[in-house]
Amino acid sequence: MAPPGVAIEIHGMGETSSRMSLKKLMEQFGDVIGCHIGQRGVDKPVVRYPTPESAEAALNALRNRQVWLDGVVLGGDWQKAAPPPEPEPAMVTSRDLFAVPRRGGRSRSRSRGGRGRRDWHREDRDRRPRSRSRRRSDRDRDRDRER
Repeated sequence: MAPPGVAIEIHGMGETSSRMSLKKLMEQFGDVIGCHIGQRGVDKPVVRYPTPESAEAALNALRNRQVWLDGVVLGGDWQKAAPPPEPEPAMVTSRDLFAVPRRGGRSRSRSRGGRGRRDWHREDRDRRPRSRSRRRSDRDRDRDRER
């Protein structure tokens, strides 16, 4: 950002005036290092000068109503520091209104009820009969130990 005191806000600029025409007009008071129009109707045009002397000369001419652009008299003032933007109110959705606070950080996986799949497998592993291939492998292991 430019040092304070070298930026001027322009008042009364027409909707059809261009940034380049404003810059060329304001260069009669000194070198212009920046010219910004922004969103028309919302932002105020700003002209920046490298020295306070140039900015002061331009501001005096604007205040004395000596600067015309596209048939409109321009005014101006020192650029004020922009206030910080107001925080937007938080959007409240129906989910926020009807949601029950979750406890313990429970996950929202598809298996919502009871035990998880891993727990089921561990508990019931001893109750289920072993597969035949397993019995053979146990038998082969036992046979190898006997040798």
